[in-house]
Amino acid sequence: MKIHGLRRFPLVTAIIFGVTALSNVAQFLVPGMLAHLERTPAGLHGDWWRTGTSLFVQDGGVPGTISNLLFLVFVGLVAEQVVSRPRWLVSYFVTGLVGEVAGYAWQPHGGGNSVAVCGLAGAVAVALWRGDGRLPRVASMSVLLWCGALLATVWFPLLAIGVVAAMAANIAAGRGVAAGRWAAVAVPLTGVALIAIRDIHGGALLVGLVIASALALSVRRRDPVVA
Repeated sequence: MKIHGLRRFPLVTAIIFGVTALSNVAQFLVPGMLAHLERTPAGLHGDWWRTGTSLFVQDGGVPGTISNLLFLVFVGLVAEQVVSRPRWLVSYFVTGLVGEVAGYAWQPHGGGNSVAVCGLAGAVAVALWRGDGRLPRVASMSVLLWCGALLATVWFPLLAIGVVAAMAANIAAGRGVAAGRWAAVAVPLTGVALIAIRDIHGGALLVGLVIASALALSVRRRDPVVA
């Protein structure tokens, strides 16, 4: 089944988007929901559920919520073209949970699915490095825009670098120029830069790369793409 050039319908992406979006809407309607579910030091002292539930609430208000949901769709649907659905879930949730745990040390208060999206970005980056033929044309653009968005949280003008790089990658792809590896390298570089300033997304990006690499090595043949 082909949708806008994709090889299969991004079912898992759609489900996780739906669940997260509904939770985010409820967060804005139910007073105290964010405070009860977000990551806080209490997660290490009895409120154990916070490590997981913090992936389903957003601490960035309406703009942050919209951004995280849009990137979940954009990066998620690309990842779902090249990894099996179980591997998609592993990349998303294991990376997300590791990111939330790291958050207790570096950013003890907060919530959002952005750290989990980093796991999907890692999966796409590994596929780009390997030159996976199942990747859609927008694959390089997806990770470059995501890296730009993460860097913009540190200094907003850095978003322009991600946008320009994404546009250049898309033009190159349209002309048949291989730029996948250049886009893939942006992920670990962004990860290292963010780790240097103790941003949890840096660790999440690198963990996402490690998980995706390990999963890719564990599979001797490519996952079948089934609609």
